[in-house]
Amino acid sequence: MISDVKIKNGYLSKDSIPLKTVPTQEALAMAVAAQRINGAYIKDTRRFSEPDNKTQFSNKEIVKFAFRSDHAPTDYIRPTPTADDYAKVAEIHKWMKRYVMLGLGDLDDFKRDMVESVSQDTVIYNNLGRVAFIPEFVKRDKLETSLTKEIRIEYRDSQYLGKEKDIVEGVIKILDKRYSEQWESYNYTAVIDGNLVSFMNKFPYDVGSMLRVKGKVKAQTQNRLFGANETRLNYVKLYKV
Repeated sequence: MISDVKIKNGYLSKDSIPLKTVPTQEALAMAVAAQRINGAYIKDTRRFSEPDNKTQFSNKEIVKFAFRSDHAPTDYIRPTPTADDYAKVAEIHKWMKRYVMLGLGDLDDFKRDMVESVSQDTVIYNNLGRVAFIPEFVKRDKLETSLTKEIRIEYRDSQYLGKEKDIVEGVIKILDKRYSEQWESYNYTAVIDGNLVSFMNKFPYDVGSMLRVKGKVKAQTQNRLFGANETRLNYVKLYKV
């Protein structure tokens, strides 16, 4: 049992047992391939009772099984990274390098872990689950950075709409959407007449969509990215313009 020993320089300190490591470049390429195959970051493997429906492996398992074929189930097919996948790996390195230049001390623990996961030439096999998330992390981080800039420039003077329980109606533009597995709904950030609103809704709408909205004021809050005034709505109904 070696669960209580520490990892140092690629070795377990007890009995000097070498750990399996993978070239970071290849691990990232496989992570990008997994994202391409699944079309998104899939947290858990999905198996279906119908024989015609193939197993949808989680991104993490796609990456891990790629480098430990002895652990892979019989229906696992190892992806082959494409030239485009490797090009995306180069983009990931470029994006992550920004944080190294800024200094890791200014990052929260989650971002620091992501940066450190790709800062070495090799990655320990046990850390491949974290590497598998990096393409999704970079995608979200780029969108968040862009949205923060947009709110800071365009909507910094956002005003609250009414008071609690007031009805709000108008045409919104959706700025951001995030799916919440806990609530099985999308959390939207939008703008109406230059004023920020946010709400939950079970239906998916594209960023940039223009929709007519009707809802009630739940709370007067601050935008999570920039701190501009934001009105939180509930009992929201959305219609085509």
